[in-house]
Order: sequence, then C-alpha cells, then structure tokens
Amino acid sequence: MNTKVFSKKDLCEQNLKNIAGYLSESQVIAFPTETVYGLGAHMFKEEAIKKIYALKKRDKNKALIVHLGSIEDVKRVAIEIPNDFYTLASRFFPGPLTIILKKNPEISSLISSDSTIALRMPDNYYTQKLINLLGSPIVGTSANISNQKSPVSAKMVIDAFFNKIPAIIDTGECSLKIPSTIISLVDKPYKILRTGSISKDQIDKALKNS
Repeated sequence: MNTKVFSKKDLCEQNLKNIAGYLSESQVIAFPTETVYGLGAHMFKEEAIKKIYALKKRDKNKALIVHLGSIEDVKRVAIEIPNDFYTLASRFFPGPLTIILKKNPEISSLISSDSTIALRMPDNYYTQKLINLLGSPIVGTSANISNQKSPVSAKMVIDAFFNKIPAIIDTGECSLKIPSTIISLVDKPYKILRTGSISKDQIDKALKNS
C-alpha cells in the first residue's frame, strides 16, 4: 500500500473528499487533533475498526473514542444524554475534552465492549471538515503502536504506519501535545478518569454556571 501524505496546502475540498472515500471504503487513515494524531475509521464500518486494532496491536477490550462533527451527532451514538453533556459540550467542544455516556445499543461492541461510549469533538479545522464531508463520526485512537509514545506530529505517524494506511493528514505539530481530559457522566456525581489541559475546576465552573 502506498501512503499519501496530505499537508495543509494539499487539503482542498476535493482531497478531503478523497480521504473521506478511503473511510467509506473501510480503510484506516491518520488525522490530526489538538492533542495527538489519531488512527481513524468510519464508525459504521466494522472491517475498518478491526484494522485499527490490528495496526496498533491494541487490546480489543480497550474502547475507541468517537470523534463528532457536531454536538448533535451525540444522538447517533448515545442514549439518556444528560443536560450536563450539552453544558460541557457548548463550553469545551471543539476541544480537549472526552465525555463518556451511555452507549446506543446499536453501536458496535468493537468500539466499546461495555454499555458506555467515549466521544469528543477535535479542535482541528481539517479533521472537522473531513468528518462532516464523510457524514459520519470517526472512531479512533492515538496513531502509535500500543505502549509507544503518542504522536504529536505527522512524522511520528509516518515512522509507525507509512505504507500501512492509504492517507495521513499532516497539519503540523499538535498544539497541546497531551491527551484530552476524560469525564464520565454515566452516573452522578461525575468522575474525571484522566486529567488533561481542562481541569476539574474549569468543569465545575461550567456546570455551576449552567
């Protein structure tokens, strides 16, 4: 397989449509976010989801994250969505916050093997445009071999996956370079499972002011 690396100057709408075409054809691509680069697949293509696990050598019991193109996309993947989700999403999306909700039972167990689903909206113009051109959320995880350093540049992705995937979107180094904060809203009180650049104080303030 020949990998095409698309830099910013290459990311016209037609090329983004071509990359969306790879996703529609059950291929895996690498995409940038503000935190780290990810390996992504069409969330409704199980063949592609299996490829992510194989490429990464990832434990299949570890869930993937759903990357939304709009806040309203949440209704496609989650149920019993609490008001706190919309409060946090309106404040922090797009941005480095991953929110765990109850999973729509129609969502593949390959994405999450339990009754919950993790989702976020990445703060990268080209990735957002790709998701919306595709017309479906993208499922993904960091674009590295499991237990290796998370990639904050396209070069790190190229080193790991060149000629193993059809496309890598290169928009330069990630601005934050640390993974997103993860919060579970499945039960009350909410739980922060990982702290990133968004702090508990910021979350508390957003919820208090809602």
